[in-house]
Amino acid sequence: MGLLRCPTIKQICLLFFAILLGVLIINFMAGSIFAGVSGPAAADFTLPDVHGTKVSLSAFKGHIVILNFWATWCGPCKAEMPSLNNLYLEFKNRGLVVLAISVDPTEKPVLSFIAEKKLALPVLMDKDKEVYFDSYAVMGLPTTFIIDENGIIIEKIMGEQEWDSPKMKERILNLLRGN
Repeated sequence: MGLLRCPTIKQICLLFFAILLGVLIINFMAGSIFAGVSGPAAADFTLPDVHGTKVSLSAFKGHIVILNFWATWCGPCKAEMPSLNNLYLEFKNRGLVVLAISVDPTEKPVLSFIAEKKLALPVLMDKDKEVYFDSYAVMGLPTTFIIDENGIIIEKIMGEQEWDSPKMKERILNLLRGN
């Protein structure tokens, strides 16, 4: 009676699938697997923009928000930023909000990059990476969250995107229309 028995193949398979199911459920709840499925509420924050003006995410409730974490030392981040700016310029008058959150430790390289690329989108500074780590648990750059008008994260996108592609424009337009 006190002897340990070796698990059977069936028990090992059941354990494996139970763990896999748990991981899928956790990722689903985090809004990182299935596009268009409601996820958790976006954590509110207040950060300064590159000029020191405080900006809070909660100020944009009622709007579709693209929250993009990036840095000037990140090649894919720099590559996608002009297309994100183009998307912002095309849809800002229709209610799209884009907040580019730099995790650079100082404003100087960020301001140089903004000037060089002629960016018009709002750029916030998260120098201590508090929002990056604590609020959004970002693990790599670029990482982008799409937040609906109710403040719910509907998608998490990891990696470089072509934000001004016809497919992405159609997607954003559908969100702005409430579809």
